[in-house]
Formats: sequence, structure tokens, C-alpha cells
Amino acid sequence: TDEDEGLASTDVRRVTKRISMLRGLSSRAISIGDVVAVDEEEDVDDDAPPHIASKISRNIARRLSVAHIPAADLEDEDTSHITPTSTEPADKIDRAYDSTTSKGAEGGLFRASMNAIRKSHHEARQIRTALILLGLFTDKDLYRDWISVFYAVNKELELKMKSPQFKSGQAGNELKILKELQKLGETYYFSELYEKDLKYLYGVSTQSQLETRINECLKNKPNAQDFRLYVSKMTKASEIAGALFDLWGVFIVGGGATAKQRASKMCGDRGVNVYQNVSGPGREKRKRDFIAFWDSLAAPASSEFGTIEDSADVCMRKMNATIKDLSANPWWLKYLSAMSLAVAVGIGAVAYKVFMPKT
Repeated sequence: TDEDEGLASTDVRRVTKRISMLRGLSSRAISIGDVVAVDEEEDVDDDAPPHIASKISRNIARRLSVAHIPAADLEDEDTSHITPTSTEPADKIDRAYDSTTSKGAEGGLFRASMNAIRKSHHEARQIRTALILLGLFTDKDLYRDWISVFYAVNKELELKMKSPQFKSGQAGNELKILKELQKLGETYYFSELYEKDLKYLYGVSTQSQLETRINECLKNKPNAQDFRLYVSKMTKASEIAGALFDLWGVFIVGGGATAKQRASKMCGDRGVNVYQNVSGPGREKRKRDFIAFWDSLAAPASSEFGTIEDSADVCMRKMNATIKDLSANPWWLKYLSAMSLAVAVGIGAVAYKVFMPKT
């Protein structure tokens, strides 16, 4: 969620250490999965200030900004919706996540779905930190791969939602859920917007060319392939609802508006169409409407309620696994050759402080 999108200071320090440790072991591109899998060799105090950051040269700190955005420009951004800051401990970010959860009705589907995906929350937080520090908003190739894998899964989801054959297999509450999801889709279908961005980022003009590039991208990403296949085999509207909660909720309730600001600095306006319907005025209303919509989708005692909850849980774990497939060589690693591990941690702290300003 948006309150949860800030990165914990502890995660920043740990993840930066992991990245630098992996660079010492190999020169190949570093994957998100590698970073998350590295065992921590020493404890990090959540509340310890990243004082080592002050020892990093101003030049490196400046270059670590998102897409080289001057700090003054970032200070003018509208980031009032971001609750956690670079110095916030992880538990405060967790509490912010719980605060968003509580906005749903007591005993309702939104709270249940949020609680279901919370099981993967700690890992997702570290994955997000690794993704950003590896260059999500500074490396166009990494950003393109990121939206490519989620486009592939989302496309499968939306094909299901629009399929007459799939609809013919639904009845009763399942048919009702499908119709409600289709109504939501009238506002939020994302596939065509993804396609505009990806055609621009890949430098292609036809759908056939794009599909070829997407398939090439997925060749070495088994978790993305598995997620897409999993969605393709869903037979119930309540199952695809769980996938939609994860794939669309991250934009509608989550940080779509902030991601657009950062991505547009790197890609330009032609590369950020996917955020078209989740940014701009009315953001809080969109969130409230989505939460209310979700609570109305299935009754607490129904079998569909449980299916949506379970599907959201499984799909969130598959989303985490999908992101682990991504890899990059962060440009700032070249500055680590003459620096100690402690300085590497400081660089991560500076990088985070620059691209995620305090509110």
C-alpha cells in the first residue's frame, strides 16, 4: 500500500550490504532472488542512524538520485501520501500497512485479503528494497523487464475476465463476482496501457513484435512463467479476483502515483501510460472506492470469500517469486571497489534518502 511503500532504513542497509557481498563473489548480473537469499552476517540495529552516509562524497550521493534527479527537484514533489521515511524502522512501516488494512470493514473481504498477503509482507518489503537499489528507477532495462513480467501475467488475467468461454463457466455468486470485476475493469483495465509503454521501451510498433520481445524476456524467468500459467488455469471468478487484488491493488491502493513520478524522470511520459488511471486528482477517493468495492464483492460466510482470500495469498507469493527473477548490474557498484562494506551501507542510505524524501 502507499503507506507501506516507503523503505525501512534497516532493509536499505541490509540489502546494500547483500548487493556488495554478491558483487564480491561474482561479476555477473545480480538477481533480486540472490539478494534476498544472502544470509545476514551481522545484526543491524533498526534504530541506528545511517551516520556513515555523511562520509560518502557529495558527487556519489548526487549521482545516486533517481535517474539523476537533483535533490531540489525531489523536494518539490508531492509525496505527502508517503508515511514512512528513510529513517523509519521496519516496525513502523508494518504498522502503516496495518493501518491501511483497518480501513476495510471489520470482518470484510478487504481486511481478509490484506491479512492474507501480509504473510508475504516481510519478504516483499526486502524484495522491493532490493529492486529499487538495483536500479528500478535508474536502469531502463530493469524497469522494462519489471513491467514486462507483470504485463504478461496481467494480460492473462484480463483475457480471462473478458472471455465469453470463461464467463459461460460461471454461475450464481461466481458469475456475480465476474460481472463486478468487469465493471471495475471499465475503469482500470491495464493491458493496453502496459502495451503502449512496452512498445515504446522495446522500440517496436506492432503487437506481434511486442509479443516476441515479451516471450524472449520470460525465457529465463521461470517464476514469471509459472505465475502466468497459474492464472491461465484458473476456473473460478473468485480465483481471478485474488490475482486482481494483488496485480491491480498495488496500483490503485498502492504507490502507482509515486512510481509514475519516478519512472517518468527516467522514461519520459511515453513510458508511463500504465499509471494513467491511478494518478492525478482523486487518489484518496479511488482508494476508498476500491476498498468499499472489495468489501462488497463476497459475503464473509461464503465459499467465494475464502477462495478470494486464498488466491490473493498464493498470488502474492508468486508475485514475490516473479520479482526475484529480475537481475541487473547497478551502476553505482563501480564506486565500491575501493570502499569498505561499511561505506557500501552508507551509499545505500544516501541513495534511499535522495530518492525517497521525507514528508
